[in-house]
Amino acid sequence: MVSDKEYERGPESNGDSVDESLTEGPVEELSATAEELPPEPIKLGFKEIVEKELGLIKVCDYIASNPFDLIFQTKLIEKYSKEIIHPLIGGEEAPEECDGGRLFLREEYEQLNIAEKMQSIITTGESVARQNGIKAHVQKTMSRWSLVIYALAMVSYFGLMTLFPEANSTFILIPVFLIMCMGPQFLRSFFTKRWEKFKLAHTKTVLEQERTNIQDVKTFIQDLINDTRERLLDNKVTLDKIQFVLVSNDYENVQFIRSQGGTRGQPLSSVYQFSYPEGMGPSNVQSNYGKSGIPEDDNDSFVLLKNATFDDDGTLSEYLAEYPSKNDFQLPEALLGVSKFTSVDDPRVVIPSFQSNSRILCECGEPIKFTEMKSCSSALHNNFEFYLVIGEKCKCGLNPFVLFNSPGNAQVPDGLKPIFE
Repeated sequence: MVSDKEYERGPESNGDSVDESLTEGPVEELSATAEELPPEPIKLGFKEIVEKELGLIKVCDYIASNPFDLIFQTKLIEKYSKEIIHPLIGGEEAPEECDGGRLFLREEYEQLNIAEKMQSIITTGESVARQNGIKAHVQKTMSRWSLVIYALAMVSYFGLMTLFPEANSTFILIPVFLIMCMGPQFLRSFFTKRWEKFKLAHTKTVLEQERTNIQDVKTFIQDLINDTRERLLDNKVTLDKIQFVLVSNDYENVQFIRSQGGTRGQPLSSVYQFSYPEGMGPSNVQSNYGKSGIPEDDNDSFVLLKNATFDDDGTLSEYLAEYPSKNDFQLPEALLGVSKFTSVDDPRVVIPSFQSNSRILCECGEPIKFTEMKSCSSALHNNFEFYLVIGEKCKCGLNPFVLFNSPGNAQVPDGLKPIFE
């Protein structure tokens, strides 16, 4: 668990807690670099994915909740892109071996234009700041003035020693040292009060102007939280091993631990951990990272009918059945999580043998006994439509769910091609 001191470092530090029992070696800090993006995104293990998802949650939440904290910090934003976003979800292309959860986050990041919307929030904050005479981040302003004070103090000291070489040096050094020690503290207090007063007066203005963009960013944050929690549970990690900081309290599937900050120079924020799904607790999760990481009692299975073709009357004719492993369940599960469902009154229009199916098989080779068919519409993918067929529990113990494309789609969104093509 990370100490309170680590939590106080603010958004420029990835101080979230990832228990070291998950892997060998300490949690690495983000380090600034001037290097270009690597030609190929690095491959991430489970621990690295969790770290970067927590880092992205923290950065997005700061931008959406405290829009002035990252203004006039272009290099810092570029560092976040290079060290968190690009390795996690990729740039122009998805990273190699990107699992379903990350592919879904990548698709949502692009569909909702999260990068542009976060930049819009920051740009609005910078515009409001300039209108009120603030042209640089408060930390940079304080650093510049501190250097000026040190320089003036040193020039004064050498000037006085030159003008009065025979004077007692102690009487010369005392006022110089007082200026060097007290001057920066005075300026820090002055600029901090001014900064806090400015934020208190104008944060609401930015939040109102960027309301829609902030809501979309928070939607993305919620899905980041959901994916991270699911990833931890799938890898049998007890959720109380992970603690992280959020400014906003708008999110689900998290549990409040304690408050921190709220003092001069530190925004009020809260420490959270992930909450367990209903009916689940630490006693249901064993921390055995390094094993398969897949719950042994999960009997749900997916059957993907890829490259589905239809007759002129909309009847399913040809397809290639694929049975993804549990490691690849995150993408279809995430798709279903953002979809609306409508029961199909007469499934036989699409699958004539719906009540006596013998073509679509379970993993074990037994025909699936269909119980219900739904027409689904993904809210994230411009209402992309597809079908979900639910089957009875098979003799082998699996609960089959069949997914395939709808005949009305001209093309499949890139992020969903692993499911339908």
